[in-house]
Amino acid sequence: MDIASLDVRKKIFIDNISDIQYTYDEEILTRFSKDIYYEFQKPLIITQPKNTSEVCKIIKAVEQAKLTLTVRGGGLSYSGGYLTNRNDTVVIDMRDCNKILEINQEDMYVNVETGVTWKQLNETLEPLGLRTPFWGTGSGLYATVGGGLSQNAINYGSGRYGTVAESVTALKLILANGTELRTGSWGTDDNPSPFNRYYGPDLTGLFLADSGALAVKAEASLQLIPRPKETKFLALTFSERSDFVSAISNIGRQGLVSECFGFDPFFLSERIVSTGFADDVKKLLGVAKSQSSVLKGFSEAFKVAAAGRRYLKDVGYTLHMTIDGRDIDDVNSSLRIIKDICKKDKGKEIEASIPRLMRGTPFPPPQMLLGPRGDRWVPMHGIVPHSLHGKLLNEIDSYMNSQKEIIEKYNLVWGQVSNLIGNSRILIEVNLYWKDRLTNMLESYLDESFLKNKDRHNHNPEAYDSIDHLRKGLSNLFRRNGGTHMQIGRSYPFMESRMKSVSGLIKSLKNEVDPDNIINPGSLSL
Repeated sequence: MDIASLDVRKKIFIDNISDIQYTYDEEILTRFSKDIYYEFQKPLIITQPKNTSEVCKIIKAVEQAKLTLTVRGGGLSYSGGYLTNRNDTVVIDMRDCNKILEINQEDMYVNVETGVTWKQLNETLEPLGLRTPFWGTGSGLYATVGGGLSQNAINYGSGRYGTVAESVTALKLILANGTELRTGSWGTDDNPSPFNRYYGPDLTGLFLADSGALAVKAEASLQLIPRPKETKFLALTFSERSDFVSAISNIGRQGLVSECFGFDPFFLSERIVSTGFADDVKKLLGVAKSQSSVLKGFSEAFKVAAAGRRYLKDVGYTLHMTIDGRDIDDVNSSLRIIKDICKKDKGKEIEASIPRLMRGTPFPPPQMLLGPRGDRWVPMHGIVPHSLHGKLLNEIDSYMNSQKEIIEKYNLVWGQVSNLIGNSRILIEVNLYWKDRLTNMLESYLDESFLKNKDRHNHNPEAYDSIDHLRKGLSNLFRRNGGTHMQIGRSYPFMESRMKSVSGLIKSLKNEVDPDNIINPGSLSL
């Protein structure tokens, strides 16, 4: 397509949305061409609708001008999901579609525009004594409900209630031709209400975790639950990784914890420094028991080469848990069961500072975007059943050790996190750090007072390429073991790894709802 033709189509589009806010400021376009990790083609124009009717108008204008579109929420993802490799793409920036439309305390659902942030939703529901089962990501100061639905996010509440998709009752979608589609009980002509997800085939599920590839999520209905009356925190350290693995699975199967994070000592040490949680490891943990073992573990972790982190005794693998309940007896009962499990798995209790701090400030500024020395950060994850958790941790170690030359050449740093999802899944996240310049996208989220205390690095394309190499290797490792992923975007091998009948069905669905491939072409490998 030649430039003149694109200019004509751009003018047609603008003429059709003249009453809607938009921009093609070069600096903003450049920023919107990036996520935490990737940098793609600059979009053609950025639109900022304020309600669902404006979203419909934008989509119809995109179709008429024969352009393409992507949808962006808070922007804090790392898999290229809202980016484009085309020069004819309109970005729908949903952050001004942020109204909480209905809180139905009788039927226990909340209906929101998808540009609502998790922080905004949680703070609105709190005075009513309510919350959603899954209630946000750590990036929820900026991250939106719609972004979470497209990525199938986890974090707060995930230990008991799973991913965000499991809290959704219905969606209001806008298809590529501007047609509205409501799912579940909301999809009736008579007295529509989003109280029940399941009536016939689960259409809601088809449009969740799709990386924004199938339709535009304009509004969403989420379940409500009573806000827990009591909360307690628990943290333990494990000398042996096998005991750590056993404990997180045995706890998870009971369905008793709202959040359960497992850290290897190196990751924990990095995060303590980078997030400013505390002045030093000892102060943060306030170690009540097993102090010498934990601190020895951190010391040993720093001594081991980033590439060759061998299995060590007494390295202080730690679990950090939040237990919610209806009353103090409910919480104490769960706490007793969990402590008994951990005792059998040789866990030693330490001060639960980390989960307490996380709950105290659940949506902090996103300082985790950088490592403690100003390094760039990107994670790579996979989700596996309990039976594969320990195996994958060992295979990750073996793979990273095999890449020792690359890791040491570019002074790369890495650490592992294990995160409980419901009672049957473990997310393993490998966090990677490398020295590189900050992008304008990253700087837009970070306060200058925070940045002034960080080292600044020059552009380092070789180190970036080495990180990309490691991520692809880790992704293949999970694929070989049958693992799955969230936040698929353009980063994980989704269509390539599906059995032929599955990939064929998904392609047919895409063709049905978006025959001209207008919506986010390339996402999900479509």
